[in-house]
Amino acid sequence: MTDPLLDLVREYRHQIEVFNASPPDMTVEEDDELVALTWGPHYERLCTAPPDATTLEGAVEAVRLVHDEENRYGSQPDLTTNVLRAALAFFDEGRAQA
Repeated sequence: MTDPLLDLVREYRHQIEVFNASPPDMTVEEDDELVALTWGPHYERLCTAPPDATTLEGAVEAVRLVHDEENRYGSQPDLTTNVLRAALAFFDEGRAQA
C-alpha cells in the first residue's frame, strides 16, 4: 500500500538534500530559483494541504518530520499543525487497528 503523506515527506527530504548539495556561492536569485525547483513546492504542500497518512509508517514519519523541522528551524505553525493533522488522520480513522 502506498501512503501519499509518506511519499511527500520522503520527497521533501530528498529535495532538501538536493538543495543542500548546491554550490555555496549562488546568488540570492539563483538560491530562490533552486528553492522553487527543489524543496519549495513540497514545503508549501506540507504547510497547506498535506494528504492524510494511510499507513503507520507514514504517520510516524510525518511526526518525525515535524520534530526535525521544529528542532532545526523553530516555530513553523502551518507545517506543524497541518502535518500533525494529516498524521493523526491515520489514527482517527481507525486504521491503526487494521
